[in-house]
Amino acid sequence: MPRPAPAHLHWLIQRLNQIDRDLPADLARRRVLRLAAGAAAMAMLLPAAGRALAKPIFVDYPFKLGVASGHPTPSSVVLWTRLAPDPFHGGGFDEVKLPIRWELAEDPAFGKGIRSGQFWCSQALGHSAHVSVEGLAPGRDYYYRFIAGDAVSPVGRTRTAPVPDSTPPRLRFASTSCQHYEQGWYHAYRQAIADQPDFMLFLGDSIYESSWGDDPVRRHLGGIPATLEDFRNRHAQYIHDPDLQAARGAMPWIVTVDDHEVQNDWAGDTSALLDPRFPLLRAQAMQAFFEHMPFPMDVLRANADLQLYRRLDFGRLASLHVLDTRQFRDPQPCPKPGIGGANTVTDAQCPQRWGQPRQMLGAAQQAWLERSLRERPARWSVIGQETLFSPLAQPVDGGTGYYTEPWDGYPQARQAVIAALRASRAPNPVFVGGDVHCTWAMEVPRDARDLASSPMACEFTGTSLTSAGFPQATIERFLGYNPQARYGNSVGHGYLLFDLTPAAMQVQVRTAASIKDRNAAVATQAAFQVRAGSPRIERTA
Repeated sequence: MPRPAPAHLHWLIQRLNQIDRDLPADLARRRVLRLAAGAAAMAMLLPAAGRALAKPIFVDYPFKLGVASGHPTPSSVVLWTRLAPDPFHGGGFDEVKLPIRWELAEDPAFGKGIRSGQFWCSQALGHSAHVSVEGLAPGRDYYYRFIAGDAVSPVGRTRTAPVPDSTPPRLRFASTSCQHYEQGWYHAYRQAIADQPDFMLFLGDSIYESSWGDDPVRRHLGGIPATLEDFRNRHAQYIHDPDLQAARGAMPWIVTVDDHEVQNDWAGDTSALLDPRFPLLRAQAMQAFFEHMPFPMDVLRANADLQLYRRLDFGRLASLHVLDTRQFRDPQPCPKPGIGGANTVTDAQCPQRWGQPRQMLGAAQQAWLERSLRERPARWSVIGQETLFSPLAQPVDGGTGYYTEPWDGYPQARQAVIAALRASRAPNPVFVGGDVHCTWAMEVPRDARDLASSPMACEFTGTSLTSAGFPQATIERFLGYNPQARYGNSVGHGYLLFDLTPAAMQVQVRTAASIKDRNAAVATQAAFQVRAGSPRIERTA
């Protein structure tokens, strides 16, 4: 896709006030409460009608983190930016609140003005802006920008979802995860932009709190984040990367969280390091995550809990159910002695894996998913979640082992999801995951105790964007133990590209020849097809 042209002078101003919308009724019954920091604090986040825009003077360009959009519906999108003239040192200014203008048009030159308005950026949320723009036309590209004082942001492109009752001929989206800043360059995003997906599905580990891996191409600023400002600085360093920033501005992003946005292997309220101060760390990390993602304001709740699980519809062609497998999960079973977190265990070593029911989604999210699968079914039922859903048997001393960090640590919770899919008869279920730094194409067995049992869904878990994984020799050994696995490859890093039509789904594994060379080519490593009406995966390239 060509880069957006610079914005010019012609636009039509239509003042709209950002409103604090009431939550849907089903959200009111969940365990998290809506953000309630007091009327005065909330007033900071909302525009004040009738107030003139100030002319702030910044010490440097305030839009160094670019722009982004997300949460596309047929009539709305969310626009994001953050005012940060000194992004690596907390942001760079201390104003308690500051007005910012947003503008949205049908063309990148802003010759056809559609919407404009004002948002008050608050110090409490890192001077980030989360603008929900309503009343848009479905299935259409829009262009947007922000203005603060005399500074104008880059122009971003976004797109609304199709007409609700339509069946579009194609939906294209990309998915990726696990973008360790030190381990590789982000140039795969350039090809993702050229592929022109309708949206990017990002499935966690947008930052890494720690340094690990061999042959780094660059270094984190500072140590392991321990404060809100530390996490803000880490997000800013990642987003400052020009390829990531360009991709965020080129298409809508749909995002969920995994562990490294906070701490490796955290589960619910529990630290894998058994740190009693973890609830405060989690709250700070999750607030910084919210501040840097194109989320609507209603995602943020009390104590920096985030309402991340949600459904987005793309006509009658596809429904996307985005899950959150971090905030509500129970701790992993059978950790290594003296610490929490994940472990690889046999069922003889860990009878609790099957014997003690453990929540992965939590009761409220599980109930929501069951309802969502039943309501208004689309041709393809896509479930986006952070990790590998299918069972993955691993040869270990003493028998067959299972790694307890993904759904293999929560087999009864997985069976509950499978039961919900079967009861709902949701058409053509497809699981899309990340986290494991390897591409897996799986036919999800109906019974996880019998890996050769008939499949009830397909799964494509994508490789990481940059983060290192297992050697391919290890993956080859795993393939021999897993008849449900149709493909496994840890060589190459990049993203998955999905094309959904009423008749079939095409999936391309798009990987860079090298993540250490920022000019290395990105090409299709493998390709697959799934025909509507069958969960069987066919290799096409």
